[in-house]
Amino acid sequence: MKQHPKHSVAMLLYPGVSASDVAGPMECFGLANYISGNGIYTLGTFSSDGAPVAAAGSWLTLQPTHSFDSLPEDVDTLLIPGGPAAFTLSKDSEITAWLRSRTEKVTRVGSICNGAFVLAALGAADQGKLATHWLFADQLARLHPDVDVDHDAIYVRSGKVWSSGGMSSGMDLALALIEEDCGRTLAMEVARHMVLYLRRSGGQSQFSMHLKAQFSDLPAIGRLQQWIIDNPQSDLRVETLAARAAMSSRSLLRVFKEQTGLTLGKFVAETRLRHACSLLEDTDREQKEVASLSGLGSETNLRKVFMTRLGITPSQYRQRFRATDTAPAGPETSGPIGYDESWLYRTEVKDFQRSLKRR
Repeated sequence: MKQHPKHSVAMLLYPGVSASDVAGPMECFGLANYISGNGIYTLGTFSSDGAPVAAAGSWLTLQPTHSFDSLPEDVDTLLIPGGPAAFTLSKDSEITAWLRSRTEKVTRVGSICNGAFVLAALGAADQGKLATHWLFADQLARLHPDVDVDHDAIYVRSGKVWSSGGMSSGMDLALALIEEDCGRTLAMEVARHMVLYLRRSGGQSQFSMHLKAQFSDLPAIGRLQQWIIDNPQSDLRVETLAARAAMSSRSLLRVFKEQTGLTLGKFVAETRLRHACSLLEDTDREQKEVASLSGLGSETNLRKVFMTRLGITPSQYRQRFRATDTAPAGPETSGPIGYDESWLYRTEVKDFQRSLKRR
């Protein structure tokens, strides 16, 4: 008897979609089929009229397998990718109405990157939680106050609604779906094949190390911001900075927050963390020196700050984000390994393939 696929996944296409948002997650599902030797997933893409669409940047044309009218009724996972045109798409009443009717029928609906704006426009995440790219999280929260926007998560599950942060985190979401559908063994094999982490530690903040404060047009505050950035290891107490800005401490605290959107203490903390990250990425300096040069004091405090803010240690941060010409592939079980065809013939993989065929 013919064995039917266990899951059907369909990805929306539209002009201006991010090609990586589409290809990354779908590649994960395709590899799950290949590695298992079993058609676990039926995969498809669809656009409103089934016509080819130009991806963002117009460097690639994507051919959907279906239109809205021809999309099979048995689709149980519907995914909405992001892209520069996602914001416009979220305001298209005709398309969102059709998507809303389909999301009510599927088992799971998910978004990648700023595809969350389309998902939120459908009302699918009302009173629930959504992740999106850190750059757009505040905007999403303002536009959709009924949605709990997670500013830092790699991906989030809220009932039947799944959502991921940036572009590459769409693959993290796909791995999580594969693990839920088929178990950890297959998800791990897909991750190994793609040289990915099955689960990444920390959140988007480790990839978006930036100062959220805007530079002030007020000369005294703008100059002070630049001096703090250039001298993170210096005495940055309020009274010291107030004297440099020729202001009282109370006035500085008030004006700084008005001008930048961040408290002075938060700006200093973010600046020092950013500098520590840069030293770990770009130099061989020992952690004790990194702590001193970034103004974080001791190695113990450096570790505390990293664990509190990023959820990983300074050593783990350096290992993952160190700027090198070639990233060495290692055999660590907690992270990605280099591709080696021998994994296809390992006993546990063959056993797993046979167990699937017996189902």
